[in-house]
Amino acid sequence: MTVAKCRAESEFTTHDGVRLAHVEAGPRTSELPPLVLVNGWTGDHGIFTPQIAYFSPERRVVAVDLRGHGASDAPEQEYTMAGFADDVAWQCRAIGLEKPVVIGHSLGGAVALELCGRYPGLAAGLVMIDSMVMAPPAMRDHPDARRLLEGIGGPGYLAVSQANAWAIGCDFDDPQRRREIFENYILGPCLRTPQHVAYSAIGNFILDHDPVPAAAACRIPMAYISADVPAIETGRDLERLRRFCPQLVTAKTLLAGHFNTIEVAEQVNAMIERFLAVGLRRRTMRPEHCWTS
Repeated sequence: MTVAKCRAESEFTTHDGVRLAHVEAGPRTSELPPLVLVNGWTGDHGIFTPQIAYFSPERRVVAVDLRGHGASDAPEQEYTMAGFADDVAWQCRAIGLEKPVVIGHSLGGAVALELCGRYPGLAAGLVMIDSMVMAPPAMRDHPDARRLLEGIGGPGYLAVSQANAWAIGCDFDDPQRRREIFENYILGPCLRTPQHVAYSAIGNFILDHDPVPAAAACRIPMAYISADVPAIETGRDLERLRRFCPQLVTAKTLLAGHFNTIEVAEQVNAMIERFLAVGLRRRTMRPEHCWTS
C-alpha cells in the first residue's frame, strides 16, 4: 500500500529577501500544540505526507521546505544548520505558531535540535527521526564521508545523492513498494535540489557543525525515533546526546529504513502520538552544572 502524496498548495514567507515555502493543514483554532515538520537533506515536506494526513484533523500542522529545498528559494550562499534554524524560527513567528512541537526527519532533526537550542522559548517539544544529531568529530575525516562530499561536489552529484538515498532506504519492504517510495517521495525532491545547496548543506554539517551547544541548551521534552540503518548508527550516538539531554526518550521503528515516515507510517504516527499525549508532560530535572563533551 502506498500513500497519496500531499497535494496542499505551498504558502510563502520572505526572510531576508528569500522566499521560504511551507504547506499547512488542520484547524488554527485547535488548543492542541501545533506541529512543525522539518524535511531532511535534498528532501521536501512530502516525506511527512502520512503525518500531515494523520495529525491535521485535530491540530494545526505546518510542514516547511528548508531554504534551497522543495519550493523554497535557493540562492547562492552557504547553507548551515544555524541558518536553517533561523529560517524556521522566522517562519514560526511569521505565521503565528505558538509553542509548536518540532519534528525533524534526517538532517531536519539536526536542524530541529539547533532550532530548539538557539531559541529555547520557541517550542513545546522536539522529535528527531533517524537523524545524525551527534556525529563524532572524527567522522569528518572518515573515508566514506570524504567520498560522499567529493561525489556531491563533482559532476555526478545527482547519481551519488540518489545512490546514497537508495542505500539508506534499506531492503526491508517489498521491492516494488520500496521503488515506489523512492520514486514518489525521494527522487523528485532530490532532482530539484540544486547542487550548490546539496554540497554546502552536507559539507557544513559534516565538517563544521557542532551540535553540543544546542543540545546543552535544549531543556524541553525530547524524543528520538531511529530506523534500521546500521550505516548511520555512529552518527546518531544517542548515549552522547542523553548526557546533554537526560529528558531524551527513544524508540525504533521495526524493519524499516531511513524513510520510515512513509514506509511504516503507522509506527511513526503512533510513537509521535504517544509523545504528544505523554512525553510533553515529562520534565526531567537537570543538574545545574554543564556536561562536557
